[in-house]
Amino acid sequence: MTHYFSGKLRLFAVSCFLLVSTRASAQQNLFNVPSGVITLKGELFFQEQFNINSLAGTSNSTFAVGLGDGWEAGLNLLNYYMYDKTSKLPSDPDAPKAPGNPDLMANVQKGFRVADFWSMGIGTQAGFNPARNMSHVNFQNFSWWINSFEFPSYKAFGKWYAGTCYSNRKYSGDGGRVGLLVGTEIPIIENKLSFQADGILGNNDLSVMVLGGVYTFDNRWQLSIGAQIPTPSSGNSHGIVIEFTYPGFPLKKLRGR
Repeated sequence: MTHYFSGKLRLFAVSCFLLVSTRASAQQNLFNVPSGVITLKGELFFQEQFNINSLAGTSNSTFAVGLGDGWEAGLNLLNYYMYDKTSKLPSDPDAPKAPGNPDLMANVQKGFRVADFWSMGIGTQAGFNPARNMSHVNFQNFSWWINSFEFPSYKAFGKWYAGTCYSNRKYSGDGGRVGLLVGTEIPIIENKLSFQADGILGNNDLSVMVLGGVYTFDNRWQLSIGAQIPTPSSGNSHGIVIEFTYPGFPLKKLRGR
């Protein structure tokens, strides 16, 4: 395996990886920023993300099926509260009142190859929060446009991401509706360990940066761990994100063929 970086940079990236976010934002992503990668036709993508801070711990599950011709679609179970101390804070009227009740979202994304070094993804996820009282059910939406850049002759530079997103208030809370998406994934050990960082830049509940890394096992499962840092003026919490990902399981195996 090829080693790309000096010992100091490798040590820094591995340290970030071991440090052990807000809600998951899309299908295949870095931590919270969509990568624009499309699930191959006939395969099932799965990702389970845990976001942990001093006030709350949430689980986010994502499924997507490759449809072919650059399309994928699936379901998200987002923001399932494993524990929630904010419900005891009367000063926060928007705080969840009890653990559980994940947001139910449908997702769809279209990918494009613009050039050898440039790919693009446009997608959305939309749904609602289950509630016993219909007046408490709210439509939620998060949409994105993401560009990824990779230079095949210079793999050591990794991948770089830039784009923009829109979210309604019921999804991302108070603050701006539009944010900037940035991210990078730089290989440390080829096809095995990479430094990973991303950020949703803005001033709402989604506005955080995450620094960490991703390790790929021989069976294709991926483990990502990162430290969450709130963007200035967002008021969000520091925390950690732990993510388990399987990039594509052939559906024909589930059918026994």
